[in-house]
Amino acid sequence: MAENQQAYLQEGLIQLPMREDNLADFAEKKRTGYEPMRDRYSGLFSDTRIGFLGRHATGIIKRKTHITEGILLGWENGPDQNSKVWQPVKKILTAKTISDIGRIPRILDDRGVAVTWAAIVEELPTAANNAGSALRNVLQHVYFGQYCREFKLIGLTSIPHVRQHFDIPFAIGYDYRALSSFLDIFFLRDILFEAPAQLILELRKQPGFIAFIDGYGELAKRYKSLTDLQYMAGLARAAVKYPGEAIAKKRFSLYELSYIEIRELGTILEEVAAHLSIRHDLPTRLDAKQPLPNLNEKKIALTHEPQLVLYVALEEELKVLAKALGLTKNAQTPEATGKLGDIDIAVICPRYMGRVPAAVSMAHYLAKRQTKPKLILIVGLAGGFSENDTREGHIIVATKVVDLALRKVIDEEKGASPNFRREDYKLDDALMNQILSDDLDIGAWAAKACDVLDWPPDRRPSIHTGMMASADEVVASDKWRQNILSGKGGETKLLGVEMEAGGICEAARRAGVPVSMMRVISDQADPSKADNSWRTLGMRTLADLLSNLPMAKLIEAVG
Repeated sequence: MAENQQAYLQEGLIQLPMREDNLADFAEKKRTGYEPMRDRYSGLFSDTRIGFLGRHATGIIKRKTHITEGILLGWENGPDQNSKVWQPVKKILTAKTISDIGRIPRILDDRGVAVTWAAIVEELPTAANNAGSALRNVLQHVYFGQYCREFKLIGLTSIPHVRQHFDIPFAIGYDYRALSSFLDIFFLRDILFEAPAQLILELRKQPGFIAFIDGYGELAKRYKSLTDLQYMAGLARAAVKYPGEAIAKKRFSLYELSYIEIRELGTILEEVAAHLSIRHDLPTRLDAKQPLPNLNEKKIALTHEPQLVLYVALEEELKVLAKALGLTKNAQTPEATGKLGDIDIAVICPRYMGRVPAAVSMAHYLAKRQTKPKLILIVGLAGGFSENDTREGHIIVATKVVDLALRKVIDEEKGASPNFRREDYKLDDALMNQILSDDLDIGAWAAKACDVLDWPPDRRPSIHTGMMASADEVVASDKWRQNILSGKGGETKLLGVEMEAGGICEAARRAGVPVSMMRVISDQADPSKADNSWRTLGMRTLADLLSNLPMAKLIEAVG
């Protein structure tokens, strides 16, 4: 499972407990103990598979419990302690036979053989032939029980084709049939049960999806009958006019990780969760009630509406910004909040590149607000154009966004050629004026940044102003860069290229909100493009510049 759905392992959603300090010790120990059962546990003897674990070490966690010792004691002492799990065995076998069987795990361990059912069954006396199922349940109960106690685990019940539950802890919300019945009401059972791991990970980033699953868990505790659970889910579906059949048709778009469909599903499920919470007085993660949404209006008001909204596209940009500015990261939109000077800020970060995710996430956020922000400030990484002397580390304060997402392909003598149908967005100049004013000593700031941020000795931060292109793809081609800088709808004076400003500017234009942009060049938009140290250093420098700007004056100038 870990190999087929390795995205879960990479994110730590599948965790593999291990007592050993390293995989080499783990492999050596297991291969010795499992040698007699090599055919059953072939993965332990595959260097490729052990290497796979090493490449996904985020899924490996430390285990304290001595599992084998627990099994030895559980089999030796369990029958005399009147353990519930041994009762079926006592009804079948004599006390002497049980006593003999109880010593088998210790004998195997003394031989250096792993204590597994495959090894135990070979040692069972003939008299225990009809108790095999009950004894296997004892072994699994002792085995899984130790993991449940150490890691506070809950067993999943009613799994198809699993005959026994092994008497481990369970809860009604972790019942396969209950979850299946609930999801079926919303046309989600097949979509989610057969979904690729990456889709589930993306859905987990949607607050609406998390709230929806939380709502199911609380509802399942209250209505333990599957019929009641389905009935209540059906009422919720009808109340919010849930578009079930339309969602079912988007199954393959979701599997292809279409950002718009994922975001749309998260928004719809957020409405369902809000309805369930209010109608059934269900607790939420924040233990706070949301107002019941207007079923004919999808806008849910925000409780805090800062005047300044920052936008970054990627998680790596958000992490640097949050750490450098002391922001609080949130599980929902806005993805971070805090202050710049005396000004409250919110940070929107869809964790996707591109104009469509940018436009959707910003439009969605603005639609929730009761008041408009004073300014949207786009920050983040960009590619530079050596033709116009922009280099790694240069900070670009954009005066205009040249949106090149729309193109017309025409036939020419040398073949098809794209002509850009550019759309220009003039940006608010308050940011540029503030940076160039006497309020900021650029030379002093640059000198301090070199020292504090550990810049290369032959380089120093510099600030440039000019036009920035917004494309719909990562530019890493000399030919494509030349097209952007050519006269075919492009612009020869562009200082760099990014991928989100066109979408943000369009969403802001519709909402009547001014936009500014400040980007840092992290690479040249050419075939040498690569993830390098300038991505982190550039974002840290950008954050440092933001923290040195008089934001109160900036907001006043915009207003």
